Amino acid sequence: MKKILLTILIILPLTQIYSSDFQDSTRFSNSKFFKFFTSPKYIISPFAFYLPETNLVIGAGIKRFYNFGKDNDSLTRVSNIAASIQYSLNGQFLMRSQYQIFTNQEKYYITGYMGYSRFPITYYGIGNDIDMTKGETIAFNYIRFDNLTYRRVGKNSFAGLGWRYMNMYNVSMKENSMLESQNIQGRYGSSVSGINISYLLDNRDNILTPSKGVFAQVIYSIHHKATASSHAFNRWQIDTRYYFKPFRKREDVLSFQGYGFLSVGDVPFNELAQMGGDMIMRGYFQGSYRDKNLLALQTEYRLQVLKRWGLTGFAGLGGISDEMGAFNINALKPSYGGGLRFKINRKENVNLRMDYGFGNGQQNIYFFIAEAF
Repeated sequence: MKKILLTILIILPLTQIYSSDFQDSTRFSNSKFFKFFTSPKYIISPFAFYLPETNLVIGAGIKRFYNFGKDNDSLTRVSNIAASIQYSLNGQFLMRSQYQIFTNQEKYYITGYMGYSRFPITYYGIGNDIDMTKGETIAFNYIRFDNLTYRRVGKNSFAGLGWRYMNMYNVSMKENSMLESQNIQGRYGSSVSGINISYLLDNRDNILTPSKGVFAQVIYSIHHKATASSHAFNRWQIDTRYYFKPFRKREDVLSFQGYGFLSVGDVPFNELAQMGGDMIMRGYFQGSYRDKNLLALQTEYRLQVLKRWGLTGFAGLGGISDEMGAFNINALKPSYGGGLRFKINRKENVNLRMDYGFGNGQQNIYFFIAEAF
């Protein structure tokens, strides 16, 4: 089956090493190099995987943890900054950084993404009527900057303002491709620039591995010539989540998510809602189904087996449409699967997850740090 993930290899110190795991007498314990790689404030992850369209990919990532709260501050949650780089034998390149920062007493919350890539995607068309045997490979350079700065406005609630910029250029595709024959918006590239306006309610106990609490986020993005965007369109992203422990004497977690991506206007194909990937409707290739609107419901049960090890089962139901009023319940698609969890950082309660998802003849395997939602 085309684009199935054939082999994934994670070269990761699964038994995350801490200085305290070694005898104090070790002659390396005072080395700055040793402390950098063994500090519980870091996760360092070399990795490699193989895809038919990329050949062998190698890379590495690092995630750094901070707490900007003062001593004995139980309010300020742990912040994290992550960066990764990867390169394939086909000459494809990806470099990105993501961050979630809580200032002292969580007066401000800053979150965002910066990245550059030259990687292929497989394009199957727009809408529900696609043929998975007729995907086309499209490659392009892609620069992305997406930021939101929130200010606390109430207990666990924040109002945010930010900027997003996406530049897709040097697009290459085969002759008479679907993008050209169907006259798809943004087929020769796009420069999308706009304002993010957001409201956030968040009382989760941990942003990377939540076990209780509520998360509700609404982001309204405005793209116009006045904001230096090549395409004029607006979109809403609505993300609601709920977490709780069903048993008092266990660490199991039951979680639910409702997600909506709604857009109107002149939306370039790479800015359409995309079903699939490692977060929304796992099992589907990201972007195999894409359109202006996406609605999805997901649930996951995380079973704690041992102190570091856990299992999970998940299921979802989602669909896409060109217009909000055109959602067809008969066209909704299922997603389901299971996974393995390993707690690589006990102090910050951070998991390495491996998920295997299925959906409508597709399947995918995922290795990531932190939960899907």
